[in-house]
Formats: sequence, structure tokens, C-alpha cells
Amino acid sequence: MCSVLTHPAVPLALMTVLPQEAVSPTLLLVGVACSVIPDLDVIGFKFGITSDHMLGHRGLTHSIVFAAVLSALLTSTLFRHSPPDPWIICLFLFFSTLSHPLLDMLTNGGRGVALLAPFSNARYFFPWRPIEVSPISLRRFFSGRGMQIIRSELRWVWLPAAAVVILGMIVRRYG
Repeated sequence: MCSVLTHPAVPLALMTVLPQEAVSPTLLLVGVACSVIPDLDVIGFKFGITSDHMLGHRGLTHSIVFAAVLSALLTSTLFRHSPPDPWIICLFLFFSTLSHPLLDMLTNGGRGVALLAPFSNARYFFPWRPIEVSPISLRRFFSGRGMQIIRSELRWVWLPAAAVVILGMIVRRYG
């Protein structure tokens, strides 16, 4: 998985391409939360749920269905009357949530992502996996390997996200 510090890069970047009337601190905060919520499945380890179980790590909460349900629920409860069209908000939250498993599929460790759960528990990775996998443990993250992970995430996630932000700012200013 990418670190909890890196998953928010996607909603931060996507926010710059939203219509100006949709942009709000609340939407950004909810988008950032959506980008990290899938990893709440690690709680399952405390209850003996293994990574290969559909409710285990990188299981159901890392699926397209989960992203769709979560974004629809949040849009209908928190942003029902927000401008612009609620579909724009819903799509922003959907892609903020879905970015989590997609980034995890680019990492070089773990058992893969159950992207098609609950219909299939098959685990997937992209063929190209340049991002160093981050350990779940904070103690292991703040070790010598932590700097290697941060460098990898800066290169493969934060730099492209920064490019999207710059492009979004240019389009917004001159578009």
C-alpha cells in the first residue's frame, strides 16, 4: 500500500480540476478521508481476519463497488444541496476513494487488491509496479526503509499530482 501520507495526493490534485463552484474545504476534507478510508480494513487483523479474506486487508473496501457506494452515500447525505450538480461531487468522491486501490495496485508488495469484490475475491496488481510498498506498522515506516518509501511516493505519486495541480491552475486561470 502507499502510505497514509500519500493517498490524499489524488483528491488534492483532483480538486483543482473541479468547477470553481464545487470547491470547498468540506469537500476537500471528505475527499481526503475517502482516499484513506479503504485502509480501515486493517482492523480485521485484530479479529483474526486474514489478508486473503474478502473482508481482509485490500479486500472489499478496496473495490469499485465500495467506492461507488461510499461516494453515493456521502453525496446524498452531505452534499445533496451543494452546487454544482451532485453528480460532479459524487464522481469526485468516487475517484478519491477508487484512487486508493489503484495506487495500491502500483505497489511492489502485498497480495494484490480485490478490485471486483464482492463479485470476486481475486487479487490484482498492475503489470508495472514502481511504488515501494509501505508497511502497515508506524514503527516500521519510521525506519531506514521509510525514506526509500517516501522517495518512491514523491516520484510516482506526488510529482504527477503536482503536475495535475499546475495544469488545473493554468486551465482555471486561462480557460
